[in-house]
Amino acid sequence: MAGFLKRLFGGGEGEAPARDETTDRAPDEEYKGVAIHAAPAQEGSQWRLAGTLTRTVDGEAITRRFMRADLVPSRDQAVAASLDKARLIIDQNGDSLWQGDLDRPV
Repeated sequence: MAGFLKRLFGGGEGEAPARDETTDRAPDEEYKGVAIHAAPAQEGSQWRLAGTLTRTVDGEAITRRFMRADLVPSRDQAVAASLDKARLIIDQNGDSLWQGDLDRPV
């Protein structure tokens, strides 16, 4: 259980790639002014949904990382599902997503 929580909230095997690995490339999608980078993490033969959301607020780029418990069998499915989950996070959180700690997971 502790290993699952560690992977879910960051750390250990299956950790989402470091911010510079995802934000240094073109976003997979732009949605409502937010650059979405899918970054699924392989765990054994499956892939965990993960990625980053980046938006410029008051001239400063703010990035939020997310990792979900969902596992899918292929990387392509994980990328598609990560993009779907990112859009849902953006829709559900609105502008509050960009307030508070600058490096908090969502």
